[in-house]
This record gives sequence, structure tokens and C-alpha cells, in this order.
Amino acid sequence: MAVMAVKTIAGQAPPAVDEEAVASALGTALRTLRKAQGLTLRQLADRCGLSQPFLSQLENGKAMPSLIALHNVAQALGATAHGLLQPQRKPQVSLIRRGEGEVYELTEGATTRFLTRGRSQLIDPSEVNFEPGVRTENAGHAGEEMLFVLEGRLQVDLEGFGSVELTPGDIYLYPATVPHVMSTNEHQTCRVLIITSPPSF
Repeated sequence: MAVMAVKTIAGQAPPAVDEEAVASALGTALRTLRKAQGLTLRQLADRCGLSQPFLSQLENGKAMPSLIALHNVAQALGATAHGLLQPQRKPQVSLIRRGEGEVYELTEGATTRFLTRGRSQLIDPSEVNFEPGVRTENAGHAGEEMLFVLEGRLQVDLEGFGSVELTPGDIYLYPATVPHVMSTNEHQTCRVLIITSPPSF
């Protein structure tokens, strides 16, 4: 599943992402981090749940995962997807104007727009656009997560806490360590601001 800029945001085309350059840089970052930790491809595959051949393709810049798959690899390496995609940009000040910000495929039917240039050490804000009938699952990660629904309706299921439906203006804060599922209904798109602290995606 390719990582790429797709769709429009607020009526404007998102900035183009050079897929070949992203794939090459990501592959180098993954290989360097894996070797620094003394892991084989097989060991990394066992940790993140992806196949060894696919990881080999990633490291060679010949394939791109969805952001969720990349998140799983990053967690196995003690990193974040955002950090692997933008490893050298760490400004103290970041300004993203309307229609700006790189857009990547989160999973089929959902895209994420990064709301910082580079990577903060304290928070990780992003705007997620869900198509109707989309479901995402997360096994949990460190820190806290906050959802602010901008448009549409979002169903959130927290393991041990039950299910809630969020509508525009609703804010939901929860421990990110708890496995959580987000889903949209079959008839409506949804746009959500998601902030995690510390960065984990």
C-alpha cells in the first residue's frame, strides 16, 4: 500500500510527495536503525508482524507501507513513523497554513496530514480524514491521545471503557496505552484532529 499525497484539503490540493525519494530515505533510515540495534530482518519481522521479504523491500526503497504498518515497524525499533519519514527536520518553530502539510495514506480509506514540519519532542498533532465505513485499530502506545472531531461522526472503542460516538466539537482524551478502535459509519466522512503526547506515531 503506497504512502502518497492524496485527496484535497479544504478545497486545496495537498503538497506533492516524491514517492521515490520518500521510499529511498525511509529505507535507509530503517536499515540504519535496525542494524544499530543489532537486529536481523527476521527478528524485526517477528517484532512488528510484517513479512521478512516485505521489510527487505522497504529497506531497499522498493516498497512503501501504509502509515499504520510503518507505525508498527517504528514501534518495534523504538521510533515513530513521523520521525522515520522526516528524520532530520526538527525546527523549534513550525507554521502550517491552510492547505499545507504533507498528506500520507494512513490506511485504506483514511489519510493523515502532518501538522508540524519536522518532529516535536513533546506532541504529535495530525489531521485525519476518514471515508465512510472505515475502521482502524491500534494495540496501544505510550502516552496520552486526544481526539477533537471537526466534521462528521466518529465511533471510538476503548478496551475496558466501552464505546462512545463523537460529533463535531467533541473532545476525547484517553490513555494511549489502552487498545483503541476508531470507525466511521457507512454514510458519512469524518475529519478529526488527533494529538498524541509524547509523539508515538
